[in-house]
Amino acid sequence: YGIRVGQITDRSLFSGASFILAARGAVDTETLRANLPRRAKLGSVEHIRDLVMRQLPGADIHPMPAEPRQIPFRANTVYFAINTRHEQWQSVATSGAVALHVAGEIPDLDLEMWAIRGSQS
Repeated sequence: YGIRVGQITDRSLFSGASFILAARGAVDTETLRANLPRRAKLGSVEHIRDLVMRQLPGADIHPMPAEPRQIPFRANTVYFAINTRHEQWQSVATSGAVALHVAGEIPDLDLEMWAIRGSQS
């Protein structure tokens, strides 16, 4: 419950790209910017259940000051840089499968993950 999963099939992205989480919902952007990093746990599909059940941290996400120019603009969207140096992200790189759990309710939450080649976070 509350877990979203995705597959990253192009493994070259793990060594040559930064990853961005784009989020929007039926809340104002400042609320989303402040609350999502505290409520989200990001890790591999294999580890997400353990992270949630044991209340362990996942790979951290940090709000970006502006939308990345490489990503199509969407109104009322907040962009977060994913810490790809975090040990939980390393397990995502190994498996190629990413999972995100968001604690609590953020109405109409819509999430997209983007990879930007040529930069790493």
